[in-house]
Amino acid sequence: MTLKAVSEIISEWQTLISAVLALGAALWTVREMQKQTRGDETRHQNELLRKKLAARAQMPDALSEMSRYVRESCRYLVSGEDKPTAPVGATNTLKTVIEHIDTKEAEKTFDLVSWYQVQHARLMATEKPKGIETAEMLYDAAFLQSKVNRLFDYARNEPEEVRPEKPSQEDMIGSLKNTVTVEVWAMQNDDFAEVVNIIKRRHVSEKEKSAARPAG
Repeated sequence: MTLKAVSEIISEWQTLISAVLALGAALWTVREMQKQTRGDETRHQNELLRKKLAARAQMPDALSEMSRYVRESCRYLVSGEDKPTAPVGATNTLKTVIEHIDTKEAEKTFDLVSWYQVQHARLMATEKPKGIETAEMLYDAAFLQSKVNRLFDYARNEPEEVRPEKPSQEDMIGSLKNTVTVEVWAMQNDDFAEVVNIIKRRHVSEKEKSAARPAG
């Protein structure tokens, strides 16, 4: 085949050849963009994972600080010690980690911080509470501790205990014992009768609710 013939063939098929070459270039570009996108997505996911791990690593100390605050609140209510100092570091940490942790735990953390704000405002607004007022504030503290307890397993990366959405009477009374200390609970058990009654009224199980309903 002569050079002239080759030239004529190329000229005749020039448009098709150009289209094929353009298609090949487009396919190569798309493949490279997909590779880049996958790389960007992997880097993004890794970044999110690191942020979540960093957030979880901060939670145990923050939750421990919240527990100390709850115990100090109870010492004020039971023994007349000074009012507790607001756990600013803990609450700031918990507010920050909400953005990065898993959704279910983020909701629990938001709920914890929200209830702390209620509990702290009530505590700071009173002077030398007595009787039912003390019982209500001890209930607030126990309820706050129950919310702290629900996040410890996740924060420590341990298997999480399955719990009902609302703390049970046993959870609440256990939280109350821990916050006032077992020793004080044993020595002054009668002093906590009113708060225990509050817990029993507000944390009735579904089984107890069903039993209380009239038959038929």
